[in-house]
Amino acid sequence: MKSKKIKINGLNLQFYFWGRPRNPKLFLFHGWLETGAAFDFVCRHLQDHFYCIAPDLRGYAKSEHGKNPLGYFFNEYVADLHEIFKKFSPDQAVTALGHSLSGAMVAIYAGAFPERVARFINVEGFAFRDNGPETGPDKLRRWIEGLKSQRFNTFASQEEFAKRLQEADPRLPPDRASFLARHLTRRTGRRFTMGADPLHKLADPTPYSRAFFYSFWNRIQARCLLVLGEKTNMNDWIKAKDFKAEMKERFSQFPKGTQLVEIPDCGHMVHYERPEALARIILDFLKT
Repeated sequence: MKSKKIKINGLNLQFYFWGRPRNPKLFLFHGWLETGAAFDFVCRHLQDHFYCIAPDLRGYAKSEHGKNPLGYFFNEYVADLHEIFKKFSPDQAVTALGHSLSGAMVAIYAGAFPERVARFINVEGFAFRDNGPETGPDKLRRWIEGLKSQRFNTFASQEEFAKRLQEADPRLPPDRASFLARHLTRRTGRRFTMGADPLHKLADPTPYSRAFFYSFWNRIQARCLLVLGEKTNMNDWIKAKDFKAEMKERFSQFPKGTQLVEIPDCGHMVHYERPEALARIILDFLKT
């Protein structure tokens, strides 16, 4: 894995690379409070076939924090995505994978710019709540009242941070937790804290509804693969009464012929819980 800072829309973003630049490009985008480096466990199995490119999104991990004191907004990520594709693949439609937050982000982009995305792998990127317009006033109030109060906990060492990661995800092996801790943290005095901007803890005040997302998904022209962990906890966010029925409806909004794969004994963090299985699924999908 190699890394480099590249300026995107005025911010220096950290990028990670695997494989040879002459290989076909595969873009990978991480989820909330994550890092592009987390794809290392998957990309070790892909780098002989692809040139893998994974950034830390704006304000995350080793990337520069945004300059707006009001925080971060979903469409900013989508605009960054557009610039990243223009820089690395200006004339060719891309192959992109998005996990969680970025699964939603790439899906929005692929609907707005269907000609720019040829193949799309959405890994657990369906966990939005169906927020109707009536939720707008409360969401706006919570956002404004939370602007000055966001903080991350501090830890005595990166090892202590790694143990916290394992508490949150018992399927995460110790060596992978230590690797992630090195890439997710920054030093603050004699202690360590999350490298991301705490303003990421604020939910976007916009009340996005399922109709909003579906309007983009319905316009996607890319070949799509949807990946789900058998033991996913996405319903912690979605709050659906019937999660399977909810997922069936959401999946139906993707293009005809979209493939769906469920990975057994796996939760939400597919890329570091079952990286070998995810890599095999990716290779099978992209070879056909």
